[in-house]
Amino acid sequence: MATTTNVNARIERSLHAILAETEDLPDLLSEWDSLPDWNQYSVKLDWAHLMADYLTELHEFARTGQMSAEQQARYQVLRRALQAALPIIERLNLYRPPVALDA
Repeated sequence: MATTTNVNARIERSLHAILAETEDLPDLLSEWDSLPDWNQYSVKLDWAHLMADYLTELHEFARTGQMSAEQQARYQVLRRALQAALPIIERLNLYRPPVALDA
């Protein structure tokens, strides 16, 4: 069983990683067509990993009350950012977030 310190570190890592990638989506969209196929594929795999593993784990931590109030607030910010980014996610044919994005 994971310790509280490990869970907290995982939450922090996941929140930071997903939010950073989400904030970079507009820039990614602007350069997407100039990226080689292998690079596009790599981005898609990395994004899918963030969504399928990190985001679903964050959702579970939130659902089970393992996040601090500050982490919970940041998770809500992340969900809103993902909701706003859905048009870009769909345009790039990236893996859709597998959790509900509305509060």
